[in-house]
Amino acid sequence: MAVGSMGLRLYRPRIAEVDPELPATCWHATCSGCGMNRSVPILLAAAVLSPAVFAAPVESPARIDAVAVAAVAAQLPASAQVSGGALDPRLRLPACGQAPTADPPALRGSQTSVTVRCAQPAWTVYVPVRISDMRPVVVVSQAVARGERLGADRVVLQTRDVATLPFGYFAGLDEVAGLEARRSLQAGAVLTPNDAQLPQLVRRGQSVTVVGRSGGIEVRAEGTAMGNAAQGERVRVRNAGSRRVVEGVVTADGVVEVSL
Repeated sequence: MAVGSMGLRLYRPRIAEVDPELPATCWHATCSGCGMNRSVPILLAAAVLSPAVFAAPVESPARIDAVAVAAVAAQLPASAQVSGGALDPRLRLPACGQAPTADPPALRGSQTSVTVRCAQPAWTVYVPVRISDMRPVVVVSQAVARGERLGADRVVLQTRDVATLPFGYFAGLDEVAGLEARRSLQAGAVLTPNDAQLPQLVRRGQSVTVVGRSGGIEVRAEGTAMGNAAQGERVRVRNAGSRRVVEGVVTADGVVEVSL
């Protein structure tokens, strides 16, 4: 027993008699000058227990990350770079008896979350993963107006991270040859499939020639297009004489062929 300051009598339990492996550094105090007569444990966390006393195997965050990264990389081309490392380093999960497994992730954009599981002991953790995939894509080099052809003087190839292009892209200049802008585009914009279309040979409100063929007979009439259409696409036309609405296929600039 020892008497400390402020009237505290300190008692040192004979811990070593209970477990010789435990350091005998756990103290209790009895307060003799504060109107109480009870034992209060003083937890000296840094000194009471050595790190090995309750050391239990924990799962390596690095292994969890590696499982998540591998699950994502398996669904991507070789050009893609996948990185983890966003797990909280303070995470303490019991060591998995076997290698953890990952659910097939849904890939949406440059970031995703992978579910990593352990069967025994059972635990689940969600691992954030980043994706980067640098590739050449078609980019608008000069401002383009709606309906303007996407010629060689309007587009170039530049390297961009396609993982950040959720609306798609064109990988080669040959893929946009002959197409026109569906809307106005600014210089530097990545060209997406929604930005380009086949040239519109018929436009809404335009006067068109309606051609009907049957055997060796050909009938022509004038009409008004009720929508936009490229070659090979279908469009509705109102006959100028009968006011009847028919549907046909665009075969040339301002020409719609219908079945008789």
